Amino acid sequence: MSYKFRNELLNSKKEFNNLLSQMLSNKEITEFDDELWNVISRDKTSIRINKEPLAFKDFFHLDLNEGRCKSLVIELLLLLDKIGIYSEAVECINEEFKGTAGSTYGGHWYLEVKKDGEVKCIDTSLVIMGSPSSFEKLGHKVIRKYDIDTLFKENPELIDYYENMIINKHGL
Repeated sequence: MSYKFRNELLNSKKEFNNLLSQMLSNKEITEFDDELWNVISRDKTSIRINKEPLAFKDFFHLDLNEGRCKSLVIELLLLLDKIGIYSEAVECINEEFKGTAGSTYGGHWYLEVKKDGEVKCIDTSLVIMGSPSSFEKLGHKVIRKYDIDTLFKENPELIDYYENMIINKHGL
């Protein structure tokens, strides 16, 4: 994986590059860990891009995560719910994302996962994880949070998709 979106953003935004690099070196944020990659790999649902069937993990390995933050966050939220982990999709604005693919005004989405009494944020575009305060420090300004029930109410087509997801629940 080449982190195409993240690298292009960092090359065009030097201050953001410095901030992200500092936060990674201070371990305020981290790359996706093995546990998260194992969860992502459990999703065996065929997702079509340009008529080609892809697995969820392919979006990251083929650098197809650019401009698809909302779709990937919703996919991950549904997947986590299937394996019993509560999360919320977070709609936000980050000024650093203005003009990037799919984000003319800086709109962005990430995920908040609540597990073992802890809240961890996951950004599928930057391929990073961290605390809510670290994501705030990165400039992610929350507009609204969506739990699975709200997503189903506002997007009823997701119910059938969710019911038909193919998940390897045991990670084998």
